[in-house]
Amino acid sequence: MRIIELNASSWRTWRDFYDALLAALGAPEGHGRNLNALIDSMVWAGMNAVEAPYTFRISGGEELSRDMIAEIDEISRAIAAACEERRALGRGDVEIGFEITS
Repeated sequence: MRIIELNASSWRTWRDFYDALLAALGAPEGHGRNLNALIDSMVWAGMNAVEAPYTFRISGGEELSRDMIAEIDEISRAIAAACEERRALGRGDVEIGFEITS
């Protein structure tokens, strides 16, 4: 599985998170910065230059606020649920993961 390294040590806002994530995916300009847009492009595919399977390894986690860590965890769970939905619909298996490290 491809590992996509992201460094969160300078992230201060959600815009920083989305800027790093979307740049790593090679997302098109104008890609939405919300959960639904991530699910559409990452799980249902066909938009980004980088397609699943992949895991985002986010370093610098000690710099993240509790709120940001909780939100990344929520995004991870929602994307996992969407991957399961895709499998259940017979649209194929997609693996996408998130890891936060210190």
